[in-house]
Amino acid sequence: MNNLFGIASVEISPAVIALNIIFSFLLQIAIAAVYKKTHKGLSYSSSFISTTVMVGVLGTVIMMIVRNNLIGAFALLGAFSLIRFRTILKETRDIAFVFFALVVGIAIGTGNYSIALISTFMVSLILLALNRFNVGSMTSGVGLILTFNAKNEFNVEAVNQSLSEYLDSLNLLQVRTHGVDINSYSFSIKLKDVLQSSEVVKILKNNPLISNVEIITGEHSVEY
Repeated sequence: MNNLFGIASVEISPAVIALNIIFSFLLQIAIAAVYKKTHKGLSYSSSFISTTVMVGVLGTVIMMIVRNNLIGAFALLGAFSLIRFRTILKETRDIAFVFFALVVGIAIGTGNYSIALISTFMVSLILLALNRFNVGSMTSGVGLILTFNAKNEFNVEAVNQSLSEYLDSLNLLQVRTHGVDINSYSFSIKLKDVLQSSEVVKILKNNPLISNVEIITGEHSVEY
């Protein structure tokens, strides 16, 4: 009767539990490092990194609990049915990283250490390669937004002519009225050398018709 419904003792030794959690934590840190290295969005959340690590480690703990234990599996299923995740992830790739961390955690929790280690290494290489070669990106290089105010007699074509030696591309995004006889311009630009941003600003400021020159990039913008 003691083995009915699989409720026989399947407890894992404390040493194995501790080693599994430590091993899972180390691999989750590696996954977090890959995420940080390949992140390209306009915002970066440190709390997402912590959450990913926690999800992976908890996945390990869960699999150690339900291993060969039917009652434990149903109990955890009931517990998870009470949890609703309301936070919307800002990037679709974040979902893949959460799943990546969870899969590795599950592999460790079930004792598949080789699968966990090799899959972490191989998938990380794939992610780094996708990032390195900008797979799926329609453009290369750093995109910048150029904004300034100019008087009505300003000629937009003059911008392209005066900055031609610095620019790879220049596209007008928006023109709107900013005041009496003043318009506000927004351009999408790509520089031949991003370090020449200061030269571009200097040239535009020397034009008496232009004021409030700004160049904005989301490349290194973060949100904590």
